[in-house]
Amino acid sequence: MNPEPRGRGARLADGIREGLAAIQAVRGWLRQGRRAYLRAPWLFSGFTLMGGSAQLLGQAVQNRASDALAVGEEPVTVSIGLVLAGLVLSVGSLLWLNVGLLRGAWIALDGRTPQLAELVRWQTAAMGRLLGALLLLLLLNLLILATAGLAAGLVSLIHPLLALVPLLIGGTLLVALFVTQIFHLPLAVAGGLSPVATFRHGRILVPSHGWELLALSLSLVLIVLLPLGLALLIAWPLAAGLLVTWPLALCSLTAGYQGIVDAEDRGSLAGAV
Repeated sequence: MNPEPRGRGARLADGIREGLAAIQAVRGWLRQGRRAYLRAPWLFSGFTLMGGSAQLLGQAVQNRASDALAVGEEPVTVSIGLVLAGLVLSVGSLLWLNVGLLRGAWIALDGRTPQLAELVRWQTAAMGRLLGALLLLLLLNLLILATAGLAAGLVSLIHPLLALVPLLIGGTLLVALFVTQIFHLPLAVAGGLSPVATFRHGRILVPSHGWELLALSLSLVLIVLLPLGLALLIAWPLAAGLLVTWPLALCSLTAGYQGIVDAEDRGSLAGAV
């Protein structure tokens, strides 16, 4: 005999149970991330200050060279060279920072105290994979934005309110892309996956861990945005809270990643970080 189809109420109850289980799992990952960060808080925050300062310096060089290029203060070749140098410094420091924080988080979650030499170690291959994954995500985001904007412009010719439909669809796709690719950093760096494989693996996790990915994504966004919100509402120096919330979010992200991948994969990935 075939089982009777489940009613809407039963499916709703299952969804609620899955959501509550996901919240409990994320709470555990956040606690693990906090404990990992507290193993070496000054190291994590100090390294974040180093990487963040290098990135800001690169952006400042870019902005200064761009302004000089616009007004013709310096030779074109010099200005273009400074723009490229600033771009390389900014992007390189961003990759170096996140790869180092991931390595430190992995070490701390294993019960050891990370050392500065372990965080600052330069890993060209891992940084290259992360750069490829970020460029792929940037391309997909731009494609969604361009398509939604073009569609909104076309349907607005029929009625202005119709432009909301493609914009809402585009916004939903952007959120879905962010949630499904929340693990792009550990997948590319620790997992050693190519950009396309990283993207595919993120999508594969959705059917079985969709609620966990959504809850973790929301939690990490709130953690990172907290100091920025305080800076906007109270005083801009409070943005320095990112020196704590960014490594804390990376530690929690790593804990969630280790909680979702199976033990066999985790063991094989530990040596790659």
